[in-house]
Amino acid sequence: MIDSILKWLKTPYYFNPSAKFKLKISFFHGLFVFLFLYIFRPFYLSQFDVIILEYTLGIGIIAFLGTFFVLYVPSIIFKKYFHEDNWTVGKNILLIFVGVIFVAFFLWYFGEMYKEPYNLKKLSFLEFLFYTFLVSIFPLTFFVFINEKNVRKKRRNRAKEINFYNANKLKKQTKVEITPLESIEKEAKIEIFSDNKKESIKIRIEELVYITSQGNYACFFLLKNNVLKEKILRVTLTQISKKFADNCNILRCHKSYIVNTKFIKGISGNARGYLLKSDIIPFDVPVSRKFSKQSLLKLVK
Repeated sequence: MIDSILKWLKTPYYFNPSAKFKLKISFFHGLFVFLFLYIFRPFYLSQFDVIILEYTLGIGIIAFLGTFFVLYVPSIIFKKYFHEDNWTVGKNILLIFVGVIFVAFFLWYFGEMYKEPYNLKKLSFLEFLFYTFLVSIFPLTFFVFINEKNVRKKRRNRAKEINFYNANKLKKQTKVEITPLESIEKEAKIEIFSDNKKESIKIRIEELVYITSQGNYACFFLLKNNVLKEKILRVTLTQISKKFADNCNILRCHKSYIVNTKFIKGISGNARGYLLKSDIIPFDVPVSRKFSKQSLLKLVK
């Protein structure tokens, strides 16, 4: 039981570094706290009949500002610890608890300012901390869960769209333009390890179509029986590129993409930005400006 819990806490978790995302979480946390306290008036809030709106609105604003501070500032100061490639479920839970304690302290201080003028019951910090946990844990946990669920759903939907696109395309084609996998000389499987060296996947180069990054994960798209299959591993594209350093067909064409040039059939665009075209990939793959058109033509000819 304990081993299962420890393993779950070490599970990779998607940490969204976007300031916009952190602002959204903070805003909805503050809004939830304000509305919940103002409408239901739990705990000791029945004492605040006259100033209930002012008091609960103040708590909501402090919850918003405190949450944003905890999510944004430490990740700037301790970049290595908060790096999305190293983030786990355990770290995320710890951040939530620390954040709630941090916000509770300022809420307690804010509440103390109202005690003397209105002759209200004084609460110890531990009592206030307990109330803060009761109110805050649910919306924060729910929002984090929904976000992770949405990330997984988007990833699955993208894979389904790609497979649907390729299935329809192959039905319309009288001749498959790529070399059949059966006729390709089988290569040994390459094993790629995750950043923490605890997980790995094995792939065949002739099946690899492209790799893209999504947060702290790399998504490998492999062609098996003329259908793209997706495999996911927590590893950076930089580490993957090192694994394919000796293979001239595997190209890191963009900060977010690695492609197998055997599946690339053309180039479009201009010097401001080139795009790689493929019959297998249902979108044009962007190319970094460091590549010239001549160098790309040599790779995909």
